[in-house]
Amino acid sequence: MMEKDDAVSTVIALMLVLGIVSTLVAIYSAAYLPGLKQQSEIEHSREVAGAFARFDSDIQHVVSHRTSARFSEPFSLGGGDILLSPVRSSGSLTIRAAEGPLVNVTVVNGTQTVTKAATLANISYVPSFTTWEPQGYLWEYGFVAVTKDDVTVPQSSSYNTVSEARAGTDSGEFLRAFVDLTPKGGGPLTITLVKLVPKEGGSFVTGSGRVALGLSATVSGETIEEVTGITFSFDPEVPGMQDYLDEKCGQVSLSYIPGSNTLDIPGQPVAFRIVNVEVSVW
Repeated sequence: MMEKDDAVSTVIALMLVLGIVSTLVAIYSAAYLPGLKQQSEIEHSREVAGAFARFDSDIQHVVSHRTSARFSEPFSLGGGDILLSPVRSSGSLTIRAAEGPLVNVTVVNGTQTVTKAATLANISYVPSFTTWEPQGYLWEYGFVAVTKDDVTVPQSSSYNTVSEARAGTDSGEFLRAFVDLTPKGGGPLTITLVKLVPKEGGSFVTGSGRVALGLSATVSGETIEEVTGITFSFDPEVPGMQDYLDEKCGQVSLSYIPGSNTLDIPGQPVAFRIVNVEVSVW
């Protein structure tokens, strides 16, 4: 009889322990798990924001110095995995070429007309299946913006709208660095253009795992002989570009007329220096 009583008490004790564990798990799932899940998503959003801010600095460095370089910024597409709830949110990262060139430079000699362009790209991250606000990020025109549904606002507190950020001093200075003219000094006139482009086959990824934004900048050159004229055309929304080109062209030729965006050159060689900046994700 004593052995039977011991067996029954053991079963009852086990059932009580299981009941307590089940109750704790239920309380954790109902009261704490949603908050912990959201906190994890918030931390993931901060991770993405930090990666975009650092990558913005990488692009700014390459464009301002107009030199060869290689950078990468890793981060997770999804977040929100915690104890007893390992399911992660996901996200999509897309790199697109901007519509139309930033600056076109056309040179003419006796036999040919050659046009080279400075170009832009934009980078966007859009979250999905998140338990927190569906807050994404966009890099364009030299600044980072925060996106949600159809609303886009600059990440920097210096501007209230995207239009203000595009017209701002920082964006204008960044975009003007995509073109440069170096007056001849014992050599040909050199025109430097920056081409920021998505890498073919590496401009889109989706999922919840680790990815990396990559940047690879290389420099190439071409010289055109006996150039008689150079014409510039540019996006009129770029702040300060006209004054910038007037200053640069005035340094090359004293006969340049401000606002004409045309240089008359009496049969001189012109060297193009192209900084190819490929942006990719892997």
